[in-house]
Amino acid sequence: MSQGSSGDWAPLEPTSGPPAPPNPFVHELRLSRLQRVKFCLLGALLAPIRVLLAFIVLFLLWPFAWLQVAGLTEEQLQEPLTGWRKTVCHNGVLGLSRVLFFLLGFLRIRVRGQRASRLQAPVLVAAPHSTFFDPIVLLPCDLPKVVSRAENLSVPVIGALLRFNQAILVSRHDPASRRRVVEEVRRRATSGGKWPQVLFFPEGTCSNKKALLKFKPGAFIAGVPVQPVLIRYPNSLDTTSWAWRGPGVLKVLWLTASQPCSIVDVEFLPVYHPSPEESRDPTLYANNVQRVMAQALGIPATECEFVGSLPVIVVGRLKVALEPQLWELGKVLRNAGLSPGYVDAGAEPARNRMISQEEFARQLQLSDPQTVAGAFNYFQKDASGLVDFRDVALALAALDGSRDLEELTLLAFELFAEEQAEGPGRLLYRDGFSTILHLLLGSPRPAAATLHAELCQAGSDQGLSLCQFQDFSLRDPLHGKLFSTYLRPSQTPNASSPGSPTALANGTVHVPKQKGD
Repeated sequence: MSQGSSGDWAPLEPTSGPPAPPNPFVHELRLSRLQRVKFCLLGALLAPIRVLLAFIVLFLLWPFAWLQVAGLTEEQLQEPLTGWRKTVCHNGVLGLSRVLFFLLGFLRIRVRGQRASRLQAPVLVAAPHSTFFDPIVLLPCDLPKVVSRAENLSVPVIGALLRFNQAILVSRHDPASRRRVVEEVRRRATSGGKWPQVLFFPEGTCSNKKALLKFKPGAFIAGVPVQPVLIRYPNSLDTTSWAWRGPGVLKVLWLTASQPCSIVDVEFLPVYHPSPEESRDPTLYANNVQRVMAQALGIPATECEFVGSLPVIVVGRLKVALEPQLWELGKVLRNAGLSPGYVDAGAEPARNRMISQEEFARQLQLSDPQTVAGAFNYFQKDASGLVDFRDVALALAALDGSRDLEELTLLAFELFAEEQAEGPGRLLYRDGFSTILHLLLGSPRPAAATLHAELCQAGSDQGLSLCQFQDFSLRDPLHGKLFSTYLRPSQTPNASSPGSPTALANGTVHVPKQKGD
């Protein structure tokens, strides 16, 4: 492959401002030889026994969870439970849960600060969310209600515990579910202390504790006071972090259970009372609470978040993938020995040509089925499982590296711009603009569509001229640097995989080293 198609990309020089934080989605656990020996010995002795006993206790939780809701109708479960069900089952689950975490090695839960009452703070927000062990924070919070995916109801034991908890359930497949969750959160938070507190992990996913991810607004929609709760694992070796890129579930569980003793600190910060502006604007409220918690933790507050299954960052007015999938496509093609520059694109400007996986393989001269499937899955398919060959042509041109950025953006415009309904010339409309940014930067399509409307300074049905598109992608002070970071070939090829740009809210961008480099 020609230079630039090997997956090497030039880093963007940091702008003024504080240094960018480490990549919060990557956790690299480095063990010395002595530590490896220690974990092998303790893992063989402690981990199997601890995990087995913990699973036994987990299944013992089921009868208590079932007993609390047995015989109750859905209408009765819409109100907080009282009486013997609350006393016996609540205390049973609380006690067994502490035994469960104790068996996994969490011998100490150190609590600092004072938990507010449900009247003082109907909502608790816990961060950083870094591991599947974080539910341990429910114990010093006296098992508050939680928000969970509806799909978890079908998980053995976990589903029973969610019913016991009277959890607020959200379905990712039902658009109306989010509205019902918002209404339910507001109903419970404004019940005047009738309902127990609701606990949120506002980051929505796990990080490596090095920075706080962007807070989602769900915990702040009711506009009521919240109490921030900090979670720390002050152990000499971080075996608990379960990030997007790093050790998997079994390894984290095994290493943590192999530790003689794991400690968790839970700190209750003072109740945060929202201002009138924050009560009206959940996003502003969430951002301000995030900054307060980040300051107390001594780590940065970032704009990093998850969209779908990929982590994204905010750069200017645009969301971009932390690691564009274009890099992964380049690796697949490089491993297959393919040079994108030798492929005859055959894509016609402004005219989609839908191709099947078989035609895709013939066009790119790929024979290995696994390679074909991996490369083909990079592109968005229609209902028939076909992809637009214009997408393929643009991706190959970007990976080829023989074009400079002006030529590449010109090609992108020519491929996806359309004739105006009225007047001469061609314009780049919302769908084409979103496709280009998704292909080249991994930008989520809804975010790109919003940016397109802003750039048009009118309705989203307006289009961009070639001059406007290149002003944005080449000459904009921030977005132009972003395009050059993702797409400019490195002058000194490196066989290692690329790093991941990380951006702060102020636009500071750098490229940290990936795990395994």
